[in-house]
Amino acid sequence: MTYNPYDCLNTIEYIGPRPQKPKKNFFGGWVILVISVIMALVFGRPLLASLKSEQVAGTQAAADTMIEELSENATASHKLAIAALALTKSDNPESAVNNSADLLLKVYQNGLGINLKDLLHEDMSNAFSQYPQLWYERGASKEIDASRVQNIQRFFHRSGDDFGAADPLMGDVIFWTLPDGNAHAAIIVPGPGLHSNEKWIVHHWQGSVVWENKLSEFIMPLGRYRFGQ
Repeated sequence: MTYNPYDCLNTIEYIGPRPQKPKKNFFGGWVILVISVIMALVFGRPLLASLKSEQVAGTQAAADTMIEELSENATASHKLAIAALALTKSDNPESAVNNSADLLLKVYQNGLGINLKDLLHEDMSNAFSQYPQLWYERGASKEIDASRVQNIQRFFHRSGDDFGAADPLMGDVIFWTLPDGNAHAAIIVPGPGLHSNEKWIVHHWQGSVVWENKLSEFIMPLGRYRFGQ
């Protein structure tokens, strides 16, 4: 008979109820989720409303407050910012702006009394070949040339330094090339309310003049200038 060393290990019989795995509470997780959603709606709705109202104020109601604050300092950069912000107000009879070029013409005329159209026409008449040759024009045209952002950007470039490498300041005029290839322009202004230390822009966008926190959203700048300052 062969000896098996494991014969001495006898099976122990367990007496009692059979162990069972704890059942998962299916409804418990859903109850917690529903409570979380309700709390988010109750406490989050006032916050969202507050943020939304602040954004609306940033483009409309807060313009009066910011204009009043900027009016305490009569520097050229402040005047340009004031003129730009005034164009964001829908109750301003002079706020009708057709495009980015028209925005710049109005801001400089209203803010500094500078007639960009006349200055541009004079320079283009004397140095037409130095301007973008994109429209197959044979000479300067006062009304048409001032409606093109590229021409105004070239005039600023010929009239002063490009501050694109410096920190942006209030009153700076910045030009971009949009993804669709069109030229775009904006005036740098302070933000509204709690954002007054931030650099926002006033620009013509989708048919109206808006005051937005989008300075960093345009990634193809053509130049930044401080003409008239």
